Amino acid sequence: MTHFTGTAKSIRLIGGARVLDFINTTNGRRPGTALKVIEERLTSFQFFFEWALHASLVSAQEFDVYKPMVFESPISYRPDLDAIIAFRECLYAVFYPLSLHQAAPDEALQQINHRFQQGVAWRVLRSVDGRPTWTWKPCTSAQELTAMLMGRLAIEATQLLVSDALSSLRCCSSTDCDWVFLDISKNKQRKWCQMSVCGSREKLSRLKQVAGRP
Repeated sequence: MTHFTGTAKSIRLIGGARVLDFINTTNGRRPGTALKVIEERLTSFQFFFEWALHASLVSAQEFDVYKPMVFESPISYRPDLDAIIAFRECLYAVFYPLSLHQAAPDEALQQINHRFQQGVAWRVLRSVDGRPTWTWKPCTSAQELTAMLMGRLAIEATQLLVSDALSSLRCCSSTDCDWVFLDISKNKQRKWCQMSVCGSREKLSRLKQVAGRP
């Protein structure tokens, strides 16, 4: 496994849905991948929290409020990064087969259901500018913050899974990329997560093969 050395802000958000961008924080677990090692980007809870700001999973105001809790808490009080990654892989286990028009496993769907129910418990109706609005309960620990953030992702996942947008779900055609995305192109024939990255790399590889170059 290799660990990402860039910043959270440098991670591309190309999924078309925040939950897909969360799934795309790693690469190399797709069956038949050309990659020899898994590329992990979520290397710490602090990095995950910075990614959450980058992806607008948390607002700038929330980030400022919870930043001391995340970056200054003793190690013993920090949440388990493995739980975050395990939930991401649960989401991948659902969305990847669906991108190939295959059935999603019931076990993974049940895990999303569990996180969804936990996430709903964090939502409350409050009056904002005189109108009822969904808001989030305040967190008092990094563990609660983690549960709430995974709950938010689970809520978004369930919304996407039952929406018409699911028919636009695709997986990158590059042999060394397993990112998923929503194809919102006019002709619905988008093959790569990004033409400027995977598309260009694939075309260059084909040109080399035609030319007989390694």
